Amino acid sequence: MEALLTAGRGLQVGRAPPSDLLIDHPSVSRSHACFEPEGEAWRLIDLGSKNGSFVNGLPADGGLLPANAWLRFGDITCELAELDDQALARAGQRRAARQTASVLHQRAIEQSQAPSDLLQATLAAVVDLADCERGFLLINQPEGPVVRAWQGLDDRALSAPAFSGSRGAVDRALRERRPVVINDAGQDAAFAGRASVVAGGLRSLVCLPLVTDKQVLGLAYADSRAPGHAITTLELDLLAAFAERAALWLAARRSELALAEVARQVRWPGATGTAA
Repeated sequence: MEALLTAGRGLQVGRAPPSDLLIDHPSVSRSHACFEPEGEAWRLIDLGSKNGSFVNGLPADGGLLPANAWLRFGDITCELAELDDQALARAGQRRAARQTASVLHQRAIEQSQAPSDLLQATLAAVVDLADCERGFLLINQPEGPVVRAWQGLDDRALSAPAFSGSRGAVDRALRERRPVVINDAGQDAAFAGRASVVAGGLRSLVCLPLVTDKQVLGLAYADSRAPGHAITTLELDLLAAFAERAALWLAARRSELALAEVARQVRWPGATGTAA
């Protein structure tokens, strides 16, 4: 994950909301640490975390942070780097481009006539907004989850027992009903050793559960074999909001989707913990 520190504004780090920078790792406490502004600088304050917060290998003592440093929260190491005006401008341009793309994708989904078009447009939006290469849309049905749309994959790859995506990430997102985002799976302690990640050569992936009225309708999955641009907290908020709206659209047209004869459909291999 990536987050920008803004002068005069604090930022909380932890494994769960209301933290601003969410780090999904068991060594990170729910409310782990916070950046407190001090003029145009910041102090890193540990919030009584179980595994500690560190600055350049030393326990965080609340002193002013240098412009560039290595920070560690539990077992997760992050780089603190000062951005020049050009880097800030590029970050702003990317954020604006993602917001514009989101609006265009929303319009495409709203204008979809056939159920298959709605599903494909939803998937295309997630793959694009996550800056990934391929993906699929999983929809829960009474007889079990099925893949109703895919991009950059074929039905043989999806239905095979040796699916080259990350089933573990899909299972977690469905079970916990929250997004799973990994910017470099090879460096992620929870996923680096998984057979699917190794076999598929995966680097970045995004799983977005589609949830409405406490019911899991399905999941949008996207991944890439190349390291992705680090997804910022703002971009994750954008993706999460898009998934929420997509779930509402799918819920509104659920009966139509269930009755439609859609040729592009394959059975999802294995259990996925999709119970509502």
